[in-house]
Amino acid sequence: MQYAAEDDAWQVDPLTARVRPAPILEDPVLIVIESAPTLSRAIAETCDFLRITVLPVDEPRHLIDLLGSIRPIAVLLEADGADYSVYDLMMVVAGYDPGLPVMLVVHEADRQHGAIEAAARLWQLDDVVTQPRRPGILALIDFLFHAGRRYGRGRFMPL
Repeated sequence: MQYAAEDDAWQVDPLTARVRPAPILEDPVLIVIESAPTLSRAIAETCDFLRITVLPVDEPRHLIDLLGSIRPIAVLLEADGADYSVYDLMMVVAGYDPGLPVMLVVHEADRQHGAIEAAARLWQLDDVVTQPRRPGILALIDFLFHAGRRYGRGRFMPL
């Protein structure tokens, strides 16, 4: 006997009778990978306004344990150049969900664009966006709304 539909706002554990909110009631999560918390601070106000939780992570390898439990709407990485962290991130995301939106802020993206594009194709990533500098507010909001629509977890406001 099924007690709840899959899209219910509350989930009840049949063994313990514990009630917890379903993912549709939780704020969406954006994972920001950075060695120093400068990018997450720069976008915190915008994400807070959109009710998106920003979770800073210092290494792409630490992302593996978080992906299954958090179910983020997107991942954002800032790197000085196309170094190992960019390719590690793409490989980790490909193993989790190749459709997960990824924004790569690579300051030398114009010189490394071909390598990044080839790696995304190699790991069959569907949604990789590269930026040569930190995204402005319009580019960030566009990326976050796109990611929210993709996972059905964004909150949309009429403007």
